Formats: sequence, C-alpha cells, structure tokens
Amino acid sequence: MLRPIACLAALLTFASSGLANADDGNADVDVIPGDGGFGTSVIQNLPGDDVSSTGQPGLIGQYHSEPACVGVCTGNLTCPDGTFKTHSWLELPDGSRVNESWWCPSEERAPAVTDDLVAVAFQRIPLPPSTFTIQPPGGRTLVNFATNFFTEERTLDRTVRLLGQRVDLRIEAHSYTWHFDDGESITTDKPGAPYPRLEITHDYLQTGDYRPALDITWVADYRVNGGQWQPVPGSVTIAGEPADLKAIEARPTLVGYDG
Repeated sequence: MLRPIACLAALLTFASSGLANADDGNADVDVIPGDGGFGTSVIQNLPGDDVSSTGQPGLIGQYHSEPACVGVCTGNLTCPDGTFKTHSWLELPDGSRVNESWWCPSEERAPAVTDDLVAVAFQRIPLPPSTFTIQPPGGRTLVNFATNFFTEERTLDRTVRLLGQRVDLRIEAHSYTWHFDDGESITTDKPGAPYPRLEITHDYLQTGDYRPALDITWVADYRVNGGQWQPVPGSVTIAGEPADLKAIEARPTLVGYDG
C-alpha cells in the first residue's frame, strides 16, 4: 500500500548537464515522521546541502495527515470498505498548501506530482548569478556615450526526484532587467551582445560614480517520467550584484599640427 507519507520520504536530488557558468550541486530532502499513522512530518533540507536562494539549508514544508472527519461522516468522506478517508497536504513555510488530497487508506496509488509541487522545487533550485559585462572595459565610460551592456545567454537542464518520480526541468532566462543607477532601468527579452552589436546601451548624462546591476528572471517547463512537457507556474528572479562604473567627460588633446 502506497501512502503519501511514505512516498514523501524519497530523495529530492538536483543535477545538471554540461552547463557553462552554472552552479552544479546536489540537494536532498528528508522526512522526519510524525507519531503513529497521522500527524505532522517536517520536510527539510539535510544539513550541509545548498538548495535555497540564500545558499543555506532550511525548511521546505510540513506534511500533514489526519482523518478527514471524526464521528458521523458524509458520504463523500466514506470509503467503499466503510472506513473514513484521510486528509493530507503539504504546508509551505508561508502557510499555503500544495498537494492537498483526500484518499482511502486501502488505496494503492502513487501520489500525483502537481504543478504546485514542481513550482516549489523550481523556487529552490540553485540558479547562476546574474553577472554582466560593460563596454568600454575598465570601469570607466564617457558622458553622452552609448555604454554597452550584455550578459551570457543560458539555458539550464535540471532533474529532480519528487515523490519518488523523475521530474525533468528545462529552465531558460525569460527577461533581463537592467538598472543603470541614474534613475533609469529597462527590461528586455534579449541578453545584449558585445561590440560591435550594440543591443543594450545607455547614455549617462552626468559625470559621477554609478552602480549598474542586472536582474535575470527565469521560467521553466517540466515533464514527469519522460511524459509531456508543460509549464511550471511562476518564475524565479535572481538579483545581480552591482558593478562599479565611473562616467567622465572627454578632454580634447592636441596630438599634432601641420601648417
């Protein structure tokens, strides 16, 4: 008999395949059983695993299992053998519920991998930092000059195990938000390109020290056990570290004179 509390004890493992500049790593999920057949189980990262956006292991959620009713139950909460259904759900740290279900203890079934459960896993997969390049190089540019910005275009493949089933994810950058630190920012669907292909440029109108930064928003598709691909709800935005940039004025220099 397969029961959700047993299936949730399966490992949640992350893997990557040949990705440039992507963080590779493994992460596990452990279930600490509650007392008896009902109760609460804590689902958390095992110590030492780096799977959260902060790089620190932490609580993923709590699995709850309890009788669907006590005493007199309505027809839809009664199983064919006369027993009462069990109510189970996964409660996330923010109090929301995923994988909520009512099931008969005599049922032999594999728990379903839902969109919400995959979305939780997607939120905890380590994604690469939002780094970028500025041209001209060297941390200096000119006022009223088309300063060029670009980053690497990447797609990621990840495989996780949820409830004992293989879940493949195709992750790609959906949008790029460029913060120029002079009161202006833009969001693009392209990563920009190095000189001479100037796709993402910005003119600084005043001299000064600036701290431009890039945020990358990622989306994903997933499939369960090699099935059909479908979108993962939601997105993940990785805020980038700002870079140092000084805008200066060009000074004319006499390099030669004939006549």
